[in-house]
Amino acid sequence: MYKIGTVVVYGSEGVCEITEITSMKFANSENESLYYVLSPVSSRGSKVFVPCDNEALVSKMQKVLTSAEIKEMIRTSNEYPEWINDNRQRNRLFKEILMSYDRKKILCLAKLLYTIKTDDSDSRRLLTSDEEILKKIIKILHSEFSIVLDISPDEIIPYIFGEITCNEK
Repeated sequence: MYKIGTVVVYGSEGVCEITEITSMKFANSENESLYYVLSPVSSRGSKVFVPCDNEALVSKMQKVLTSAEIKEMIRTSNEYPEWINDNRQRNRLFKEILMSYDRKKILCLAKLLYTIKTDDSDSRRLLTSDEEILKKIIKILHSEFSIVLDISPDEIIPYIFGEITCNEK
């Protein structure tokens, strides 16, 4: 059980603080249940309600990585997913990677997509669906990496590719 004040990464919401643990009854439920109330750091005022007894949703709450863990992940994330020429199959695979909430796999996918996007000599091209996946990935990485590494969100991608250094907290 998490405690109030704990900071976690919650799926695509990014970094969130647990601001409450409260008993609630929603309209479509007969019973009250205990909920974690998460406040996303990137959008103050928003709240995410996670039922404490829902293992699938609670498992999306992960500890925030340390600076050393992020640096190691960046250094060792070189196993890119296979590029699938069939757009639907590729999009399905990329969405599965996003929904896994495995930050290392997401980072590898980001590296693959960003490399294809910026390499003029690469014959592969990103479609709109690929670009949307890349935007979602960047949002996920920005939230946690910029806070932990103390760099602006705009510097995350250059940092991942070794173009800048960070100001460690």
